[in-house]
Amino acid sequence: MTSAMNSALRVEPNGESGGHCDCCGNESRTIWGYVYDGERCAAAYFVQWTRNSANHFPNLDFLIGSWGDDAPDDRKLVAWLYNPSADSFMAIDASSRPAAKSPLCAKSLTREEVVTDHQLMDYATRLIDAVWIGDPRAQEVGELGKRV
Repeated sequence: MTSAMNSALRVEPNGESGGHCDCCGNESRTIWGYVYDGERCAAAYFVQWTRNSANHFPNLDFLIGSWGDDAPDDRKLVAWLYNPSADSFMAIDASSRPAAKSPLCAKSLTREEVVTDHQLMDYATRLIDAVWIGDPRAQEVGELGKRV
């Protein structure tokens, strides 16, 4: 991760899906894509939220690690909740997130594993910023705070 710490990250939006929230029935949305460090894919990301509802805190998940056909199975899942009213992110245990069940995920990290690893915490914060700024679809999530 050290080389990634010193370079600019760029986002490549990829796909999206919709559905309905299990608890309230409101429309939900999930977007995903990749974050590149130079030419190397450094992470896949997933942003999931209930549309027009600041009461359901959106999730932002990252599978951080190596990508490609011959890449080692080293991808770790880091998960965050976004609080729209405070405009802040909080690391959460990733084991309950859908990506934790994916064969692409080698390990889902706990909140403690994320917040006590200062290098990972710094890198994950950079990933959040990259997605927040680099994927225009995420602007809808940022707008939720204006509905509180």
